[in-house]
Amino acid sequence: WRLAMPATRMIRGGDPYPAGSVAYAYNMGKYEVSEDMISKYNLSYGNANSLAITKDTRGVDKPATNVSWNEAARFTNWLNTSSGYAAAYKFDVNGDSQVWTISDAGYAALNPYRNSLANYVLPSMDEWYKAAYYDPTTTTYFDYATGSNTAPAAVVSGNGTGSNGNNEAVYNGQLGPADITSAGGLSPYGIMGLGGNVFEWEETSFDLNNSSSSSARGFRGGYWNINSLALSSSPRSSGNPAFGRLHWFPCRKSFVFRSCGARTGVVCSVDTAGDHGCGLSKAEEEITLSTFVLLPFVFRRVAGGGARI
Repeated sequence: WRLAMPATRMIRGGDPYPAGSVAYAYNMGKYEVSEDMISKYNLSYGNANSLAITKDTRGVDKPATNVSWNEAARFTNWLNTSSGYAAAYKFDVNGDSQVWTISDAGYAALNPYRNSLANYVLPSMDEWYKAAYYDPTTTTYFDYATGSNTAPAAVVSGNGTGSNGNNEAVYNGQLGPADITSAGGLSPYGIMGLGGNVFEWEETSFDLNNSSSSSARGFRGGYWNINSLALSSSPRSSGNPAFGRLHWFPCRKSFVFRSCGARTGVVCSVDTAGDHGCGLSKAEEEITLSTFVLLPFVFRRVAGGGARI
């Protein structure tokens, strides 16, 4: 299901400064991408095309960690092409990422990484930041992605309805990530796990230019065994798009990603069997593909629903 985020040009301090200005409405997925979703991609497309995505194997409902930016982009492309849309990200015949050029359909001069005809995308720096820290009710930004300026309580798992209230997150010495539906409290838009549990890739290059396919990509949000500073709006880190799973920590097991989507709302059609046309049952989509965001012009995607921003 979708979480709604209306257009706003509000900006706020943090890293980078300013951040969070998004001049169009879009939807963002409530949950992180799960291992089960990646397994379905591999079975449906990746294995047969020598483009299988490697990941950790903790359980089907765990976030899909140890995934590079390029792999996240390929998964996002599959969401598009398997549903009749243009691929969001360009790869050459050798499997190396490229930038779109003026001769390509869907080229957007302001963001050569993202094809404007795609329906699913990775969240940009501003899209991710706004979804995490902005409160549309009070029109203010918070320091943490639980609608609070106070560091959340550290928990093994939770959904924001326990004794800590919504201000809880999976971090600070936990032994591993929680299931995507138990990854802590929600952002003001109702999105889970934007602080703690696992780091999340942004589409945007760390230098914010999006001009070179080899540029480091931004990631943020913190993970299960890090302190509260990493969960706050202040830090932003970077990783190599091809090998980013090894960046920063000796054992890079905390990169995950979300996808964005769609100009047109629900992207996967529902047939008479209750399937949404993405290789997942309706029930599976409600849990797993609700990991995405849907935007009218630039898009984070939620299949069958999400959070409108």
